[in-house]
Amino acid sequence: MTTLGSTVRRSISRTLALCLPFLGCATTGPAGSSSSPVEPAFQDPPPRAGSPALLIAMPNSPDFLDVRRSLVAEVRKNFNVSTLLVTRETSVAEVSVAIERFRPVCAVLMNNNTLGLFQAYETAHPDKPALPTIVVMASFLEDIRAKLRRATGISYEVPGVTAFINLREILETPIRRVGVVFRPPYKRFIERQQNLAARERIALVGREVPVDFSAADLRQALRALIREEKVDALWMLNDNLLVRDVHFLDETWRAELRVAPLPLVVGVSNLVDPASPLGTLAVVPDHEALGLQAGNLVFDLADGGWQAERHPVDSPLSVKTIVDLKQARNHFRLRPDAINRIDKALE
Repeated sequence: MTTLGSTVRRSISRTLALCLPFLGCATTGPAGSSSSPVEPAFQDPPPRAGSPALLIAMPNSPDFLDVRRSLVAEVRKNFNVSTLLVTRETSVAEVSVAIERFRPVCAVLMNNNTLGLFQAYETAHPDKPALPTIVVMASFLEDIRAKLRRATGISYEVPGVTAFINLREILETPIRRVGVVFRPPYKRFIERQQNLAARERIALVGREVPVDFSAADLRQALRALIREEKVDALWMLNDNLLVRDVHFLDETWRAELRVAPLPLVVGVSNLVDPASPLGTLAVVPDHEALGLQAGNLVFDLADGGWQAERHPVDSPLSVKTIVDLKQARNHFRLRPDAINRIDKALE
């Protein structure tokens, strides 16, 4: 039986595991991942007298609901769960009302918009004790967790090296040098990824573009990686400005890859689409496992006195691979057993 003091945790198999809409911006992303204010397809479990409260703040869309489902299943015997649905119109006052009403011992925040909303709440109420928070499904969490006073969580980015290894396992084409374009705010993130990739003898070659870069700037950076650096593959960061819209993708990424086809690793499943080819491989989180991992993190913090700010940001423990099999067959050499290493093959 699971208890707060001695938690029996289910194991999560597979190796390490962003999705652009999780940034909270209107952009290309998985179908149904907007935060439209519709009625939720769930109910919070009935409260149990004497149990501590856990507040979940999240958009009302499928991926977030998947995470919530397994999170609630993991913690419901020990916590009273209250869910605050967050939209672009949700106010700091509504956050304040939810916290005053439920008095949670901890909050689980899903996506960057929700984190920003709670940051605004802390700024508006500097004299109130900071609530321990667990942040999931937010972009570049290691670099933004300091926006909250007592935050930890689970990174949503797949470490580059994990994706590169997955690519290497399905293609016979050697993957020794991977190119990545990044803006200045992501320089530290890239440096960390370069160190991780080097352990697997993969050189991650970066090209920095200005904060407010143009399509021409991006094309020039991609061209330099492909023609000068001779990279074997490209990695698209989960940065909204690198995607923008369909026209931007056509005149940048697709334009350069038509001239020099290379495998493109992405972190968003719907950028892998044989009908509109772009990404070769997407490595995305297993949302059920992510919710379970978040539930285990709740118990970890409870065991440690809710010192979220002292807990490192965890890496996701489970991923799924999605491959444009048509693109891979037409342009690259697939390994004979590649299909057995793919969770979802698209043709």
